[in-house]
Amino acid sequence: MRSFIKERFFELGLSREDAVERIRQTAEGLHSIREMLDTMSWRYVIFYIRLKQAYLSQDLKNAITTLLESSRKAYVNKANKLVDNMAEFDAYVRTPKVYESYLYYEKTMKSLDDLVELLA
Repeated sequence: MRSFIKERFFELGLSREDAVERIRQTAEGLHSIREMLDTMSWRYVIFYIRLKQAYLSQDLKNAITTLLESSRKAYVNKANKLVDNMAEFDAYVRTPKVYESYLYYEKTMKSLDDLVELLA
């Protein structure tokens, strides 16, 4: 059974430019959850990460079409690294293992910043 909210708000067919913009907004939003990690608000961090993961994969697919053919391989590598880091971050936040959560938060932010830089 599909969720109306998910279909209505998160799976809209965004244009390529809008997908790139939403990736940038995701980067800004993930930078702001550092406070929640510091206060160990694990539940909110989990919800936030899963929300971002829900539509980030679609945005990554849309955003690749804005790139030149020569830079697509680097984009795919960085996007795969981002998805892997977010999955690990989610797993460690659920445990919750503090050191590993911070470590994968930093790795996720680094890979997301690299991806946004490539899209600029």
